[in-house]
Amino acid sequence: MHPDASVVAQAFAPARLTMARELAGMRKRDLAEAIDRTAAAVSQYELGQARPSGETLQRCAAALDVPVSFFTAGRPQLRLDTAGAHFRSLRTTAAYQRQQALAHVELLWELIDQLDNALELPALDLGLPLGARPGGPAAVAAMIRQLWNVPTGPVVHLVRTLEARGIVLTQLPGVDAETIDAFSAALHGRPIIVLSHKGNPMRQRFSVAHELGHLLLHPEPAPGDARHEREANAFAAELLMPADEIRDRLPSPVDITELKEIADGYGVSVAALAYRGKDLGVYSDPTLRRVMATLARLGWRTNEPVGSRYPGERPELLVRAAELAERHGLPLPVLAERLHLPLPRLRGLLGMPDPRPRLRLIHGDG
Repeated sequence: MHPDASVVAQAFAPARLTMARELAGMRKRDLAEAIDRTAAAVSQYELGQARPSGETLQRCAAALDVPVSFFTAGRPQLRLDTAGAHFRSLRTTAAYQRQQALAHVELLWELIDQLDNALELPALDLGLPLGARPGGPAAVAAMIRQLWNVPTGPVVHLVRTLEARGIVLTQLPGVDAETIDAFSAALHGRPIIVLSHKGNPMRQRFSVAHELGHLLLHPEPAPGDARHEREANAFAAELLMPADEIRDRLPSPVDITELKEIADGYGVSVAALAYRGKDLGVYSDPTLRRVMATLARLGWRTNEPVGSRYPGERPELLVRAAELAERHGLPLPVLAERLHLPLPRLRGLLGMPDPRPRLRLIHGDG
């Protein structure tokens, strides 16, 4: 047993065990099986009704891939539940998957706090206060374009613009992220947009705009609320495809090649552009259905070819902040120690690539 485990047991923080379990995507029964305890015992640990021994904490640390010191009390911790985030649907994911995503945001909040103490991150400056809502979704989107000095044409660097204006964007690590759409939350004045690995870059751009719509229009999250979702979609559509520009450019009758060219120019999917045409009265319901059927036959509903202009925008703010902090006396190993995380986990949280070379074995004939 690690000599620190018995000491940590005396300063055990139940909420830290919950966070580590949720980060690992484990249910209580999963952790119980991994540490040879009962699910009831794990519940008692997390509720603070019983204190695990040092040996049990060591087993927990091994199962959850954190140092045993992660479970120590005394550090600020954010608790975020489903009701505090803009989730699109509560039916498409299991509760433990949502909890894993929320735990990622909770840990990210601690990382941002450490970076904020070491350097000055961009202040929140979207042009409008969160939740101000001076008009309907389309009006707010048009106002944002004016405030951002994008009166016409595409919003080219959407992710970079949001990061420069103080919003943190992050991508969920791990394979399970495929099951979750993008979501967002406003944490003490520092909004966070969480992206999954779901969809191509064009769909992700629309997801980013959709979540920005939630942050600007809906100060009180209502996960899965149909009205909120419609409004966020209307905001995203106007932000990325302004009605006054798009309406007259849409080919009628429909031509997929022309639609693709226009969609690539504005950084949206052909499906999103076709739905925009329907909403603007250019295309009828039967026309939209024909377009969707064609896209399905082409395989573009899930795997649309991506043009060279928008190959994909990856969040960069946290990586650049960590690199700057390292140059000013806060190297990654120290940051990892402060967060009580293994260095690879910290790199994943930041969105940094793994620097280790990958070993490739080639099978020979003999």
